Amino acid sequence: MPDATAYGYAQRRSWIFFAWWYPAVLSIAGLLHAVLALALGQSAETGIGMAVLGAVLASTGWALTAWLRFTRRPPRPASNLLRVERGIRGTPVMVWTILVATTAAVVALILFTLNGASPENLPVLGLLVTVPLGSAAGLLHTRRLMCNNAGLYARWLERRSLTEHS
Repeated sequence: MPDATAYGYAQRRSWIFFAWWYPAVLSIAGLLHAVLALALGQSAETGIGMAVLGAVLASTGWALTAWLRFTRRPPRPASNLLRVERGIRGTPVMVWTILVATTAAVVALILFTLNGASPENLPVLGLLVTVPLGSAAGLLHTRRLMCNNAGLYARWLERRSLTEHS
């Protein structure tokens, strides 16, 4: 039987990660949009706005979860282990679906829209690729946390005991 507390610790780590990662992906996508737009002589305003918004939200997420990052309080046990394990098994399918759908959407936009293959559309296409890739990477990281929950929790318990005895 898996340790629900170890899964709970992995869930805590994934919430901390979610709080800053997905806004950071928005910021990276905005930055890419701005760079590509500037390189093509277009306005970088949209990309800069997205980059700033993403950076502010990522910073806010990091700050709001700082107490969780450094707490010595034991995590709450995961309440639904079957759902957690189903999520671990389903993540690769979800990631492949995201990658295939993104590829299909970008190819469709290039082939079937007016001026789809023109360089002017490169900043938008960059956005359409960056956000799903960042989301897929986040899902894979969360899956890795869940798969390695026992080791992560054991290391946390070891660090916690070392700081309590110091």
